Amino acid sequence: MKKLLMLACVLAIATSAFAQPGTIKANYSGIIEKYDATTKTLTVKRKDKQGEFIITDTSEVLQGKTKADASALAAGQKVDVEFVMDGAKKMVVKAKVSGAATTK
Repeated sequence: MKKLLMLACVLAIATSAFAQPGTIKANYSGIIEKYDATTKTLTVKRKDKQGEFIITDTSEVLQGKTKADASALAAGQKVDVEFVMDGAKKMVVKAKVSGAATTK
């Protein structure tokens, strides 16, 4: 009986982990190329690659250790993005900005 209960608990946890899409988090670091406030799209460049991320109402933006608004995202800043996939879209969970923006 104890083994059956343990098996049921393990299966319940495993099923709930796979039932919710977009729960696996990934990270991407680079330099902000641009932030479009209209579409809430953050473009981050890393070497010769570029990533596009969507800022949502639940996304957390940090300037150092301080919470900030998405409008604080400026080209030239270093950013570490934690995101989840929603279909083909990369949805930002947390964007941590460090350093001042550089001018081009």
